[in-house]
Amino acid sequence: MITKTTFAVGVLITGLMAGTAVAQTEMRIGMVTINDPQHQFTNKYGEEIVKRTGGKIKVRVFPAAQLGKIPRQLENLKIGSQAGFVSPPGFLSGMNRAFQAPDAPGLFKSFWHAHNTFTDPAFRGKYLNLADKHGIVGAAIFNYGPTSIASLKPIRSLADMKGLKIRVLATPMESKLAKVLGMTGVPMPYSEVLPALQRKTIDGCRSSIVVMGASKFFTTTKYITLIESGTIPSALWVSKRWLAKLPKKQQDIVMQTGRDLEIWAGRNAARLNGEAEALWKKNGAEVIRLSAMDQTIITNQLAPLGDEFLATSADTRDMYKVLKSVLKTASTTAP
Repeated sequence: MITKTTFAVGVLITGLMAGTAVAQTEMRIGMVTINDPQHQFTNKYGEEIVKRTGGKIKVRVFPAAQLGKIPRQLENLKIGSQAGFVSPPGFLSGMNRAFQAPDAPGLFKSFWHAHNTFTDPAFRGKYLNLADKHGIVGAAIFNYGPTSIASLKPIRSLADMKGLKIRVLATPMESKLAKVLGMTGVPMPYSEVLPALQRKTIDGCRSSIVVMGASKFFTTTKYITLIESGTIPSALWVSKRWLAKLPKKQQDIVMQTGRDLEIWAGRNAARLNGEAEALWKKNGAEVIRLSAMDQTIITNQLAPLGDEFLATSADTRDMYKVLKSVLKTASTTAP
């Protein structure tokens, strides 16, 4: 069993050059997930930061909400007590509703269509600065993967969704998505989901098969249905207050390293998505796919939600318009 104490140490990269100690700045990066694409990306990022700064910045990685739940970690970024946080951008929508743009369902043709859209300069440049006035800036973005529903009872058809209580993100669009499919959306912090499933206060969770597998949801939810109802991006968010304390050269390295690792992060996430199905099966869960007819119905029912919630609101329409424009030319294949 992995204990909190084990991870309190984090992943510590000491940054000693040829046996000679150098003055170091600590970069603490947190997340609420563990053993998943976000965790692995952050470890890789830490290694690169040490190399590129000659050990002048050391990175400590704190997975599994060790630095607090999402609101706490975002507050830490604002005040500069935490350097970085890796999370889906949707969790920052309380600061700027435009972060919801990629959450619109039914937009992407493939894993790489989504990833290439997120990393396109026309989208990336504006999107990663949406929390600038709150003291937070994005250093990297990549596609984490498509959504699925892990459930206590099997979901084999549209009819099986009726009446289920499903954990969703705390946005009106996510709640409406659940309602369109006949379910009740229950907003809930990710760290509270597995205990809620164990207590049977909810019936399932809509998230990534990878992150739920890494969190061992299969110990409780013995069914996971691969419903293509949306795509989850992930990003590295950096505290501007922390960043401002660094020399200009190191500031540039912190930001550019994130950008340089986006393709690596996408490829790693794609690999883990491919391996996740086998992991669930190995642990006694049933992986379910809906019929082509049901999947088409779901896509058609959900596709209008982006326009309904994002295209007309003054808070979201500009970012959503940029997203839809980039979608038209983004490649559907791996870079």
